[in-house]
Amino acid sequence: MKKSRSVLLAIGAFLLANLKWILSLLKFSKFGTTIISMGITLWAYAAFYGWKFAVALVYLIFVHEMGHVIAAKRKGIATSPAVFIPFAGAFIAMKDMPRDAKTEAYLAYGGPLAGMIAFLPALPLYWYTQDPFWGLVIYLGAMLNLFNLLPISPLDGGRIVSVLSTKIWFIGLVGLGVMLFANPGPITVIIFIIGLITWYNRLRGSYQQKLLQYERERIADFQQSIAEWPALESTWDVRTQMNAEVNAINQEDLKKFYVPFVQDKQRLQRDFKRLDKVYVNRKWELFRLWEREPVLYYDSDPNRPIPSDTLRDGERAAQERLAELDEQMHQLTTYYDAPASTKWKVLVAYLGLAAVLSAFFVYAQQILHR
Repeated sequence: MKKSRSVLLAIGAFLLANLKWILSLLKFSKFGTTIISMGITLWAYAAFYGWKFAVALVYLIFVHEMGHVIAAKRKGIATSPAVFIPFAGAFIAMKDMPRDAKTEAYLAYGGPLAGMIAFLPALPLYWYTQDPFWGLVIYLGAMLNLFNLLPISPLDGGRIVSVLSTKIWFIGLVGLGVMLFANPGPITVIIFIIGLITWYNRLRGSYQQKLLQYERERIADFQQSIAEWPALESTWDVRTQMNAEVNAINQEDLKKFYVPFVQDKQRLQRDFKRLDKVYVNRKWELFRLWEREPVLYYDSDPNRPIPSDTLRDGERAAQERLAELDEQMHQLTTYYDAPASTKWKVLVAYLGLAAVLSAFFVYAQQILHR
């Protein structure tokens, strides 16, 4: 053990001494982030568990992530390079959002499927050598991918079963809660918290739809107002009215707490007023900027005013926000819709993979207990 630690320290000292040129070499590589984070993770695992274990674990995690990357590429979705985090695993980020839950399930399924394929070579190696290390590789691969199949967001299983029903996430939360009680750990706690927030947000979908629809109405009012300003002969009346609205709404107390579900009616009215406050103040600020902006004309013709850059920026920002709202509405309404045939295929694929991984997990346990 001491000898291994000495070797690791020597390698670490070498890397630190030459870190500058190593980083300069890797930063031009598409996979530089993956290589660097993989190396750090490999070193961290090796320092505690030895090189054989470290290489096996990092290999299993890497192939799992590559399964997601390949699935995403097949669906035309760009991803970031895989980033490893010691003692937490690895992740890739999607640069584009899937168009529906079916596509997201396909991307999610690619990870555990590739993760299972990754440890299959360990089977003949164990049968030939009878070395329990290969049993450990099977055990790790089955365990990691089974854990990822738990039906809780943000794990792969939660993203897969969302095609069936997001209500299943609650079952996953209960299961993870039992695991957390039996064997608490920081990663499990983080996943449980994220899963709880995701499930709660999905549960509040109808409430969120009402807020999004109301914000769309506020944006429409905002757009109509700024479209009318250039035709005003005098801005005095508009200025006076808007100033009164701003003063009135800024004096309202919008911090009162209402219990979700129990006091949703009062809570919704409070959130409506918060949106009113946002857009009344935004419109007021834009109006004052526009008033101070000099009016320019094409070829100095007073009948051909050049459109205001301030108002165009305001309209552009409004359109961008509308696009965001449309995407959020899609997520809440049609994103999780799928035909019955798709749901059956996803269910069979999910249960089938879970069953095969469970069988390998039990088999690996028998190997390790011999």
